[in-house]
Formats: sequence, structure tokens, C-alpha cells
Amino acid sequence: MTIARAQGADIFLSFHADALPEGQAAGATIYVWNSEANDRASLELATRHDRDDILSGVDLSGTDDEVAEVLMDLARLETHPRSQNFAGMLASELSRSGFDMHRRPVRGAAFSVLKSPDIPSVLIELGFLTDPSDRANLFDPEWRANMARSITKSIGVWTQDEAARAELLRK
Repeated sequence: MTIARAQGADIFLSFHADALPEGQAAGATIYVWNSEANDRASLELATRHDRDDILSGVDLSGTDDEVAEVLMDLARLETHPRSQNFAGMLASELSRSGFDMHRRPVRGAAFSVLKSPDIPSVLIELGFLTDPSDRANLFDPEWRANMARSITKSIGVWTQDEAARAELLRK
């Protein structure tokens, strides 16, 4: 996040290929921030990822935890819908392109990479190494190239949508 913020990123994408016990998960899944997500797979994945509460870019020194949490929530009022918008566009594009998707392709989770208050953020679980079909896809260069094209296309559509929305906002 720190590098993305320093470079003036418009969106932050975190790519993953994880492993869960067989039968728990298969297909691509897109995650957006949800501090209250509690389904078994999300909780299990969250324990595997860094759970540090990084507040990079927001100077909250001297502020108690409750005030910091309120300020973060206020900042997310603007970025969270943008993250959800991108996640929906990406899920649609991946589905249209024929990629295997999780039965609920857009989900919420409390992953630290999604906590940024100032940059729309999504975590893209490309597949699961514990699922034979997903594993085969992840090791297939053509599949990866097609996935990259679909993600790139989604970013372009999202960027155009963002620009159109910005024109509608009061200045």
C-alpha cells in the first residue's frame, strides 16, 4: 500500500493463489473490505495474511484507537463503493470470458491489503492450488495471459466509469 500510495495509484490489486482444505474453495474470487466477514473460507484465508492494521498515509499519531477507527471508516465511505464497483465489473468480465468463478464471486474479507482508506482496493484470488482444475489453470501460461487481458480490460472500463462519475460530482 505504501508503494501504491507513493506512486499515486488509482486502484490497488492484490493477486493470490492460495490453498484451503480440499473441497472448500475453487474458482476465482474477488474480495473487497468487510471487517465483519466471517464465513469459514474468508476467516481461514485472513489468518494466513498479514493482519497488521496499517494506517499508511494517514497520520493518526496521538489519536486513540476509537478515533482512528472512525476516521478510517469515514475515509472508506468514498473508496469502498469504488472498490465494490471495480469488483463487480471484474467479476462480470471474468465470467463473460469463461473463467471459472467461485459460486459467490465477490465477497468481503478483512484482509490487511484491503484496508486502505484512500485507494480503492481488491484482492483477486485467482484460484486454489488445492483444487486440481484451478492448479492446472494457474500453471498454464495461456490461461494466465487470458486472465491478465481480462483484468486489464476491467481496469480500463472501471477507469472510464470513474471519469464519467467524476464529471457528475459537485466541485
